[in-house]
Amino acid sequence: MKILAISGSIRKNSYNTALLNAVSKLSADNINITVFDTIKDIPIFDPEIDEDSYPKEVNHLMSKIRNSDGVIFSTPEYAHGITGVLKNALDWLVSTDALILKPVVVTSVSTSGLGGVRSHGPLVLILSAMNSNVVVDGSLNVPYAKQKFDKNLNLIDNITKEAINVSLMALERTINQNK
Repeated sequence: MKILAISGSIRKNSYNTALLNAVSKLSADNINITVFDTIKDIPIFDPEIDEDSYPKEVNHLMSKIRNSDGVIFSTPEYAHGITGVLKNALDWLVSTDALILKPVVVTSVSTSGLGGVRSHGPLVLILSAMNSNVVVDGSLNVPYAKQKFDKNLNLIDNITKEAINVSLMALERTINQNK
């Protein structure tokens, strides 16, 4: 099973990217998780460009999504929403079939006690509008990130590790139901 993990953060020491790295390490042997780390290279969305003329960075993202069985998005919360870089990437995909019925899990990590819930809702709405198969029972919000990761951004919180396993099981179950 191939899963693409996309962080909505381009910050070098991002907790959201650290979560996706932890998900990759904790996944079962039958699940191959690739963390997509070039979202910052995607140019600003231009609705005048047809899909057959998309920039190579956008085609690369679409290819990764199409070749995956499922996608995990993790985004920080900015101004009660998702980051501009993630919204930009999704804007390129709106008029394509890349995410249609694709099982997706939405996660968010925050240093606050809310765990990024205000970015979670908008991302679910966007992905639903794109006809993605949002795996609600795979959702994961991680509050108080500074207490859950060590200084090297390794996940040290056992409850979060258990939540990751629940999230991955939900995603795997949805993927298997769709085959």
